[in-house]
Amino acid sequence: MMKNGVLLLVIGLLFSCQNEKSNEDKTFELTPSGKFLSLDLDDSTANISTGLQYFKGDKEYLLNASWGTNSLQIYDLQDQILTKELFFDMEGPNGIGDLFGFHVQSMDSIFLFTAPFGSRFFMVNSYGEIKNRIDYQIPEGGGSAFVHNAFMISPPVIRGTLLAVNHRFPANIREITSEELVKIRFGYQIDLSSGETKFFNHFFPANYLNTGRKLLDYSRAHGKDKIVYSLPGDHQLYYASAYDLPLESIEAASSYLDETLPSFQADATAEDYQRYTFSSSRYASLLYDSYRNVYYRFAFPTISDVTADELRNLRTAPGPFVIMVFDENLKLLSEKLFEAGTYLPDNSFVGEKGLYLSINHPDNPQNKEDQLAFELIELKD
Repeated sequence: MMKNGVLLLVIGLLFSCQNEKSNEDKTFELTPSGKFLSLDLDDSTANISTGLQYFKGDKEYLLNASWGTNSLQIYDLQDQILTKELFFDMEGPNGIGDLFGFHVQSMDSIFLFTAPFGSRFFMVNSYGEIKNRIDYQIPEGGGSAFVHNAFMISPPVIRGTLLAVNHRFPANIREITSEELVKIRFGYQIDLSSGETKFFNHFFPANYLNTGRKLLDYSRAHGKDKIVYSLPGDHQLYYASAYDLPLESIEAASSYLDETLPSFQADATAEDYQRYTFSSSRYASLLYDSYRNVYYRFAFPTISDVTADELRNLRTAPGPFVIMVFDENLKLLSEKLFEAGTYLPDNSFVGEKGLYLSINHPDNPQNKEDQLAFELIELKD
């Protein structure tokens, strides 16, 4: 009996090891599914969005910020129809100014952030009625809360009465030194009841400007147990388990980007700066997928020999891009290069079924001016 017990134990351990090895050896791939969402637009809404957010309540919704009409459009994704549009006054007793960014906590708690930036934001309900005006104290050395839903996406995060946001800190990108940058924090938490603020304990890396001047915008994703940052000019990802804990780093380089990421000179011409911004290797938004517990990191490889005209076109018609997929421990699972001409990477969102990419690239034959259209990109093993 004892021998049989030992034998069963050994067999069990062998099966366990084989299962673990099988999981470790799994390969993951991002795959265009051929499944599309198409949302009809009116004449006043552009098919390149200035801000998107997916929200799952009683149904699946996609909210679209329309800067031209100072409104939020709410689409029902099941029926693929516009169910409501919330228009906001710019001035007067119900005025909010110019809508810039937004965050949906619930359909009756939608936060609106405006431009030019200040020290106030708004909370409205699903009818567009202002429920609260939140005035907050910009911390010394900091800038206004910066919430953009289509550029270096960094959704606000609410825990209790605290709202975590990035900020646009005061700095001249051509003049700031490493010694100055290392003292700058990535954001702060706002107490929604008092307006008091507290900086994150998250600072720029000390070596970020070692090879030259770089873009200072960054993307933040709050995962299941990590707060993770992606910087445009840094291969590494930075993370912590709480806003008051210091950051750690992990190597997370894309094989499609330059090993030494480009920089620009303080006296760079406008064209040289645009070349650095639009056609050189860089990282972009970092998105967290709570349904699959993974992170998507967007990146752009260097495009060589770009003419001045081609450079101007890259502003609205981006070139090839990469999507990297990291697991909850920031281990790279997969990366895929998407050729130019089909997708708009900044118009993307994560839904219950997967990652959606806009197909409204100006060079895409399927692009229609009167539709917001997305293809589901599935993560398969």
